[in-house]
Amino acid sequence: ILLSLLESLELSRDGAENAMSWSWHHEHQTGRALVASVHDRRNARAAIPSFSKPNLKHPHNHNHSRNLLIVLLIFLSTTTSCYSEMASYNYLSFQNKVKGALQDVQRALELERKPRLAEDVDHTYGAKYGLVNLTTNAAIIAFMNCFKKFGLDGDVLKSIDKTKPATLQFELSTSSKFLKEVKVDVPVNRSYEESEVTTESDPSNTTTKKKVLKAVNHITEFHWEVEINWSVFVYSGTSKEDGKIIKSRKCITQLITQSKQGISPLKISPRGLPINWLLQQIDTNGLTSQFKVDVENDATKTPRRNDDVDNAMIFTGQVRNWCNVVERQFLKQLQNLMQKHNPAIPKPQTFTVRDLPKPSVFNPILPLMEEEKEPTNESDDIEIKSIIAFQRSNGNGNDDTSTLLSSRDMSSLLNEHVRALDEQVNEIEKSWPSNSSDNIVSSAEATLSFLIGHLTHLSTQFDESMAYIESMMENQLIAAIGKRLEPKDLDKFVKYHNARLLQPIPQPFSHAIRRPEHYPVGLLSIESQDGETECIHSHSREVNPSSNLKIPLSAATVLELTGHQYLHGYMNHRFGSSRKSHQLVARARQFSSFILVIGTMTDGSTLDPKDAIIVQNKDELLIPLLLEELPTAKEFKDAIKSLSPEQQRFARAYRKMQLASSVFGICVIQIKPQLERLLGLPPDSLDKEMKLTQDLMELFIEYQVPSDLLSYNGFSDNVSTEDKISNVRNNVKSVMDVVEAEKEKQLKAEQAKTEMAMEKTFQRAGNDQFEARLRRKAMGAPPQQQQHARPPQQAFMAMASPPPQTSSSRMATHAPVADYGGTLHAEAFSMEMMADDAMLECEEDHYDPSPPVSSKKVSDEVQNRQSSSEIGESQVTSDQGVDFTLIPQILDSAVEKSGDGNAIRSTTIKTGDHWVRNRQDNLLTTPKRQRLNVEEVKKEKNKAFDLLDALSRSGSLSIEYSELHVVVAVTHCFDKSVMSTVVQDNINPIEKLERSTLLLASAMHGVPARELIRDNAELQRLEGAMPLLMGVPENS
Repeated sequence: ILLSLLESLELSRDGAENAMSWSWHHEHQTGRALVASVHDRRNARAAIPSFSKPNLKHPHNHNHSRNLLIVLLIFLSTTTSCYSEMASYNYLSFQNKVKGALQDVQRALELERKPRLAEDVDHTYGAKYGLVNLTTNAAIIAFMNCFKKFGLDGDVLKSIDKTKPATLQFELSTSSKFLKEVKVDVPVNRSYEESEVTTESDPSNTTTKKKVLKAVNHITEFHWEVEINWSVFVYSGTSKEDGKIIKSRKCITQLITQSKQGISPLKISPRGLPINWLLQQIDTNGLTSQFKVDVENDATKTPRRNDDVDNAMIFTGQVRNWCNVVERQFLKQLQNLMQKHNPAIPKPQTFTVRDLPKPSVFNPILPLMEEEKEPTNESDDIEIKSIIAFQRSNGNGNDDTSTLLSSRDMSSLLNEHVRALDEQVNEIEKSWPSNSSDNIVSSAEATLSFLIGHLTHLSTQFDESMAYIESMMENQLIAAIGKRLEPKDLDKFVKYHNARLLQPIPQPFSHAIRRPEHYPVGLLSIESQDGETECIHSHSREVNPSSNLKIPLSAATVLELTGHQYLHGYMNHRFGSSRKSHQLVARARQFSSFILVIGTMTDGSTLDPKDAIIVQNKDELLIPLLLEELPTAKEFKDAIKSLSPEQQRFARAYRKMQLASSVFGICVIQIKPQLERLLGLPPDSLDKEMKLTQDLMELFIEYQVPSDLLSYNGFSDNVSTEDKISNVRNNVKSVMDVVEAEKEKQLKAEQAKTEMAMEKTFQRAGNDQFEARLRRKAMGAPPQQQQHARPPQQAFMAMASPPPQTSSSRMATHAPVADYGGTLHAEAFSMEMMADDAMLECEEDHYDPSPPVSSKKVSDEVQNRQSSSEIGESQVTSDQGVDFTLIPQILDSAVEKSGDGNAIRSTTIKTGDHWVRNRQDNLLTTPKRQRLNVEEVKKEKNKAFDLLDALSRSGSLSIEYSELHVVVAVTHCFDKSVMSTVVQDNINPIEKLERSTLLLASAMHGVPARELIRDNAELQRLEGAMPLLMGVPENS
């Protein structure tokens, strides 16, 4: 369909196929099948019978087709480009070019030889290195064959000073001189006929003369002499004057214009092509190509990813840029100069820049292989037509070279390249004017255009060949695995692998909040989101602290928690720019509640609370977590090594603080058992007292009622649990009665204020004006509503403070009442008008309409965070317990010693600003999604702090049922995606993650890494792969 659209837009079939094929990636099999099917127009139209060729006579249809084509191409290019990062080339176009060149290859080689693309031939990994060497040497010789046509022959090569940088330079200079001014008469396609009649004395003798007059234009021509000089030369170092000219031309011609304005000289920015790399790959003594990938170099990763190929691709990129500059600035400016030739009587120009030949010769840069064949005799002499010979291979026919083309075969292909070049250049010299002519474009310019175009094709095909070899490795890996791996796929494998490798195994971070032998009151988990949502796995253990946990609520209140403490180590990994999102999830059961406190550990026994919230009654709380990576130890040392000693000390102190603050703490406090301790009730006594529990929490949170007013006030130990609960219930009822009385009192005060404001409004307005307004408002009331009315005072009171809705009151509300200035109904009365007047009265009396009994704000001590000196006075540090803040520093040092200092980064965890809470309005409604912004999160924190202050009697009562979860996170960073890491960097991410996992697990569990290995066979394997981490002595 796309092919048909492209052809309908007046593109040639070859152009249509090329324009279409780039939009499919080589890995997109559906795209391949579609391209193969649409090569036949009948198949394309059979795919969609309703498709018809647009009517190009109508411009709207033409634009519609073009827009449709653009949308389809953009869609296909964007959807298929995500399949691979390896290939920055068009596989289909490259495949078509190779298939076209295979016919020339078969003619150049012996009969029954069938070289094919490397992907179609079984070969070894080492053969890929040989293929890169063959292809690069072929490119070097092909480049030199083209440069020879410029004049860069063997003698020039030997004369170049290789101790200095060598440059191939193109320069242009033009000048113009005015010659003369000529008047030219140009006939116009118009004529006028005049007749003259002569009559003699004899009337029959009459003579008629006709004269035809033709119109002409008088045009002034200005003749100019233009001189054009261009040259290509080679020089070493910076001495251009000593350079050797290898190709040049001087042309003097005449141009005619119809304007006296002079002809501006051609301008071209000096552009040189560095040829140092090319000369380094050539043995100038033997004139042979000697490129070879250094496989022993530590920087060599794959046949494509190494310094040697990278330098080759830098050179091919420079060749492309140089050719583009010459073509764009020189040849196109020549075309503009020829267009200025505008004689009065124009003559057709036979040789222009637009007529320059397009390069279409054999390209020998082909990544070909061949099935195992009879070994060729390399000693057989073959005539070498190239300026540079192909270095003879000294392979012994092993598996790495058996499928490669021999040096004799490559020489045959390069000879074919030379023959095609000579044929094309000779054809140009025959068909184009000679260099000595006065034509602006001669055979020299035509040859130059052909050569720079062919150089561009050579450099492009070399880059595509290197990309093809790398893409071939990717395709083979995908074929072996069965799919293209993503980070989430590696996550699954790492979890599976760690479960078989480690003891104890990493556990999901999902913990039930419960008391022993009780049903859970909630659930706490940390989830990662990367297409799928699942719990993270961490290396966890319970810590036996030497001192209780401290949580400072204010300078005067410090909580002491005696519950369990857990340490978790989370190994995150990132590939390229892809990042997983994380969230902390807290869920409460129905009629259950707990307090969640989130912060960072300041030392081994103190949690600095950043956020807090009460989770109750089937609440589901989703808190986004932000993971921020710190620089690695190696990056830090490299960055500060050139700083002053004072600056280094400052940087080290700040980094120490960063590492210590990266310890993330989550504390969970159960409310019911602490309420029982606070109120003096036996354990489990509030389990079935749901309403009592809710009332207690309301009194503590909303009204900050002291716990002494609510707790059990008896002194006998022989009192039953029911009596104690009854006593507490009575205390709660007494306080609730006081609250209700205050509410009723406030309500009556509100009603009195409203009635007073209304009476003042009536007096100020006046009866006449009030009645007029009243009647205007009643004009729009339906007749049936005007039968009953109530006084406006009653109507206003019905709106402002409705009475309790008993059956009698509901009847009284709709009962008819006496008229007030006419028969009106309450609904016809302007409630808005009366409300506005009442509000004015409130403002005049400086009345505050807010009720006095409402939710109190937290005290100033809770709102204002304590200073560092106050914290030091109120906290108790741990002397012998685990100092959680030292773990990141220990990990940092261990990572640096392990040799993975550039990959593993300490990671801080912080909560995001926008939280989400799913909450039910009541027991029977469905949960509603609420978004909590920064201010709402702060209010929730104040509520939680108020409740904690009440539950602990301002810190004097310790909290027993609590859990502290300390999370230390590190991130193993890979620069590229999973497939690129394996194929391009030749890195096994599983082994890297294995090492980093063992480092983290060893630090979390406090044991050597070798003691964490489950199986002896795995232990032996790891001792050979990572002896330093496994504690293997150096002498063994």
